Formats: sequence, C-alpha cells, structure tokens
Amino acid sequence: MAHALNFVILHVRDIATARDFYKETLGLGLEGESPAFVQFQAASGATFALQKDEQPALTANIELWWEVADVDTEHAALVKRGVEMVSGPQDQPFGRTLTFKDPEGNLVNLYRLKQA
Repeated sequence: MAHALNFVILHVRDIATARDFYKETLGLGLEGESPAFVQFQAASGATFALQKDEQPALTANIELWWEVADVDTEHAALVKRGVEMVSGPQDQPFGRTLTFKDPEGNLVNLYRLKQA
C-alpha cells in the first residue's frame, strides 16, 4: 500500500521557460537538472519536477497548490512580474487562496490556511 505522495512531475513543452518561471517567479530552489528534466528542492516532503514533453496535456484534472506565508503579498509580487491571474486573493472556508497560470497554461494555486 502507498504511504505518502512524495514526487510530482509536470510535463511541459518549453522546459527552459517553465524552469525559469518556477525558479525565478515562484522561488523554488533547484536540486538538479538536465536538458529534459528539472527537479526542485523538496520544501515540505514532496518533490516537484518538470519533464520535457512535446505534447503535454494541461493539468485540467490536477491542481497544483503551494502553501505561502501571505497570499496578498505573493499576489502583489506575481502581478508585478506579469503573471496571468485567474483569480485574485479570495477567502475560502479553509483559508485564503489565489490562482494563476504558468507559462504553459497550467493552473497554479497558492494558499494560506485559516489561522485559529
């Protein structure tokens, strides 16, 4: 039986652009890379990576979520960097969220859990 999800690979057409977006725009640290694969440092138990793929499918049925310290601060920084927003900061029953697109059009979410 599986114990814990610990590795997620996102297939992308343009690995250089995706690498720069996730490294420079979202601030993920690089762990290793080759011309067709980029692995980022695991921040909280799960590793995130990019794989070059000539015909990747958008993550229409998969959602990528990163927890952040302050959704509004991240929103302002992403807007300043020209990131395409889908929805600005919103309060949800579990906390505050925002959604934007990566260079391939995949939806990426940031959230902060509601503080007790």
